[in-house]
Amino acid sequence: MEWNNYFIIMGMKRQRNNICAWWAVAMGGCVLQSCVDNFLPESLDSFDKDAAFTQTMYRPVLGRDNVASDNFSAGNSTQPLTFTISRVVRHDGSEAPELTDEFPVRVWKSPYLGTETSLEEIEAKRGYENRSLLQVRKHSGEVILWANARSSFVKCDPDSGYIFDIRAVNSGGWKEYTGFRLIPKRERDYEPTNMDELTGVITEDFVHPLSVQGMYKEGTSGFFGVMNEEDIKVYFRENLENTSKDNTLTFRFMTKDYEPISPRKFSKTDWTNLLHGFDMEMTDDYVRYKVAYPIPLNELPTRYTNKEGDKAHVVFAYDRLMRGTYRVRASMAFDFAIYKEGHWDIIFVFSGGNPEFRDNY
Repeated sequence: MEWNNYFIIMGMKRQRNNICAWWAVAMGGCVLQSCVDNFLPESLDSFDKDAAFTQTMYRPVLGRDNVASDNFSAGNSTQPLTFTISRVVRHDGSEAPELTDEFPVRVWKSPYLGTETSLEEIEAKRGYENRSLLQVRKHSGEVILWANARSSFVKCDPDSGYIFDIRAVNSGGWKEYTGFRLIPKRERDYEPTNMDELTGVITEDFVHPLSVQGMYKEGTSGFFGVMNEEDIKVYFRENLENTSKDNTLTFRFMTKDYEPISPRKFSKTDWTNLLHGFDMEMTDDYVRYKVAYPIPLNELPTRYTNKEGDKAHVVFAYDRLMRGTYRVRASMAFDFAIYKEGHWDIIFVFSGGNPEFRDNY
């Protein structure tokens, strides 16, 4: 029995020693790990040395908000990167306060959707913030030139313009991208236009519709009476005599002798949804809307724009019976943009022959 007790006691001692050894190892490992963690460097982002801007020359049009998108390739860099403009100078190296000083610019506080039902709803989404006219978006690298930039104080083509640098940073590194060129083009209050980009001189005072279908000249019904785009001249006119506080857009239609054509003759036009305007007023001389400028308000495809979203798309239509046997749908489409606020008229003059609206001609 004494020997048995001896072996039992020795076994218990060995078990206690093993447990103590295990705890010692465990605690030692924790202490060691703690020490190692204290001396390990923090986890850093990756900054790909091959990350680069894909566009170095910028030629925006003055007088409108310009955003150069998809102009930076981050490669394998950890995102987001942070971008800042680190230098802006004129081409001769002198300072460029016109681009670095802050001005009140109009920005969207919430997204424009194209479904807004009033001017008040649109304006509630916009506001003014003080910003420099040339900016880079903080985490995308997109280069922005705001609409406040005008040729009256910003250098534009044929001047050599500006040079600027951009810095990209994350916790893994940074890089200075230098030598970007900015050579803006002179502003155009509206498009389409026949304005010379260098001089600002309008070489021809009118443009033509985008398309004309099923329209015939008055008193004709055969092939030679078919009206085409060249038979219609479209004029943009700023109405400086209108003193209304609300901005407006007015459509007028005129014969070749400049007599008014009632817009009611375009009886199949969807006047309610013609453009994103409000409080339509129609007379025998014109149809007028209260609008927010620019038109379109944002480069976004909506029911009021072309597929690209960069132009308003309007269609004026009517139908008529021809030869007593079939009804013809006649239409005229026009894509346009207006960038300057105010009261604008768009005037369609049927210079090549008046449109036939009567049946059986």
